[in-house]
Amino acid sequence: MNGEFGFLINPLKGEFLGISITPLPDHTNRLEAIQKDSNRDGFYYPPQIATYNVDLKTNKRKNKVARSERPASLFFLPSSHQITIQNPICKDGEKGTDEALIVFLLAYIHGTRLMPSQWKFDGRVPIKSVNNIYITGSTTLHFLEHVYTWWKALSENQRIKFVNILYVFNRARSLEWEWDAFLHQYIVFDALYDLHHEFNPPSQRPKLKERFNILCEKYSVFNEDLVNRIYSTRNDLFHEAMWVGSTIGFGSPDKEAYQLPYHLARLNAQLICGITGYKNQYTRLPWWVMGTLEFDKMS
Repeated sequence: MNGEFGFLINPLKGEFLGISITPLPDHTNRLEAIQKDSNRDGFYYPPQIATYNVDLKTNKRKNKVARSERPASLFFLPSSHQITIQNPICKDGEKGTDEALIVFLLAYIHGTRLMPSQWKFDGRVPIKSVNNIYITGSTTLHFLEHVYTWWKALSENQRIKFVNILYVFNRARSLEWEWDAFLHQYIVFDALYDLHHEFNPPSQRPKLKERFNILCEKYSVFNEDLVNRIYSTRNDLFHEAMWVGSTIGFGSPDKEAYQLPYHLARLNAQLICGITGYKNQYTRLPWWVMGTLEFDKMS
């Protein structure tokens, strides 16, 4: 199986378990072009589209319809890399494919959003990294190899669930509203717990707040004060349509509210790593720290 994906600014190259990843020959030129079209804030925004009249006989486009310009709801980005997968485990038609797993894992670890070439993007796309992770190329390949081995041993339904977790986690990076990003990250947290629950069925289903204790104890580190804040914010958002003391979309009187989706994203990033069994020092570092953390190779 051969395919392309993008856009990853890192010209990563390597092979593992029958999978080959190589930058396209003109990666440098493609990178220059996409950086030229990106905003100075590091995001690529949807291009403008318009409606055109079409000649019904020739099926050719004629004149543009007045006042029909708008940002595209869905759009493609140029590819940056080629991926080759020998003997993929997923059959044609399955939702969570081998290709999607590898591409979404690369986006997760490099702090961006990537898609297979036949998939469209929605919303803005981070071109520059937006996570707090530093990782080397060799560690990236080692991590991909480990997760791919772990993932292939899952049931089909579990494979789809994990790919969906990665997709929503990465999609949250495109969102501009704090409450919207927080909502997406809480969906990811719940989905991670559901997957953990399948791997480790408890005698009775714990309450929502206890899930933080369970996942942090198993895969990450715990911060009681911050977890309490995240949980109370979740309740206000889900049950009262309130974002930290304000109507959603109107900001918040709490000057630290903007940090909450970032805190939850960093926790989820560690949980994603931990649930795959990739035991490294990264998952034992404080996820509430704003600075850069090294994603080290599992010993």
